[in-house]
Amino acid sequence: MSVGRKEVLVVGEAAGTLGQVQGALAGSGYDIELVSSEEDCLGRFHDTVPAIVFVETGAASIDAAHVIATIREREAEIPVVLMARATEAATLVPLMSQGATDYLIFPVPDESLIAYALRRNIERRRETRKRKRAERELKKLNKTLLESLQVLEQDQQAGSRVQQGMMPESPFECEGITLTHLIVPSLILSGDFIDYFELPDHRLLFYFADVSGHGTSGAIVTVLLKSLSGRLYNEFEELGLEDAGQILVWINRELLACGLEQHVTMFLGVVDHHGKRLQYANAAQFPPSIFSTAEGARYLEMGGLPLGIYPTARYQSHELELPAAFALVMFSDGVFEIMPEEKLSAKEERLRSLVECGCRDVDSIADHLGLSQVTEVPDDIAVFTVARAG
Repeated sequence: MSVGRKEVLVVGEAAGTLGQVQGALAGSGYDIELVSSEEDCLGRFHDTVPAIVFVETGAASIDAAHVIATIREREAEIPVVLMARATEAATLVPLMSQGATDYLIFPVPDESLIAYALRRNIERRRETRKRKRAERELKKLNKTLLESLQVLEQDQQAGSRVQQGMMPESPFECEGITLTHLIVPSLILSGDFIDYFELPDHRLLFYFADVSGHGTSGAIVTVLLKSLSGRLYNEFEELGLEDAGQILVWINRELLACGLEQHVTMFLGVVDHHGKRLQYANAAQFPPSIFSTAEGARYLEMGGLPLGIYPTARYQSHELELPAAFALVMFSDGVFEIMPEEKLSAKEERLRSLVECGCRDVDSIADHLGLSQVTEVPDDIAVFTVARAG
């Protein structure tokens, strides 16, 4: 028999019964091969046989259990249909346990049931093979995906170390003013960024930025912001920027020149070299910065447009007298996501009260907001304080 042909093996001793089964299967769409011995069945079996039908399983000369066990060792999924007379029904249970897939009691009331049972079992085998193929492909895909995710996570972790290395020292002391910051990213990388440094004329410049989006896309923009910080430090006199508003105009122009898809909100401040006055401008940074003194705490003006969107955007500079003791506290809007209050106004009031009650460094603020217990956050959270104890 050619291995390329697909023939159903019908196994049994009684020629009349075999012929009846063969006739019932004539219209099944498969070639039928009658086999009358155990040796002949095993000799003719190969992996392209679509099914095996055992007729009268109680036949003395055919050890159906041995045949099924041997076949199962070669091909685990091939359908094996049993046909037994009612007097032989007791033989079905051990054979089903051995690996037979279906059975019929002979004679059947309608011979078309024989072809139906055969087709059903062959279809089950086909579906089982399809499912297993799909499972193998899914397993292979999951392995590839896991490996890709591991590489991506390694890249992200490396990027995180680079990003952390770009952040300024915290705490940082300058002319009696202490600056501290904390960033809790929603992913490994963050779109929140903070920087501060002394200008060549000894004024203190600082800014708090929130890049739209999360993860890598936002983190890439923070690298650009750090580069702009370096240019501000090295080229400040040549740039001729006279106030905080003009600095934001310059940063806006530089971001637009890069053709970014993200925009940036920012609060930028400059403290004079005596530490007595603060000049600041806001590019849509929300929530607004909180300014706290012995007289209480209040939100500063918000205003302004995000950076990196509008070429003609202008930013107004404001000035504050800085008393001997003060605190300027800034939050990114991700902090609202972990606060239990339902209304935004209640969240804002809680932050203001928190600062007014003396939380003026990131550690105490983090404790009161529960940031030290949070393992995952839906949005980047950043806290930045500029304070003087007096």
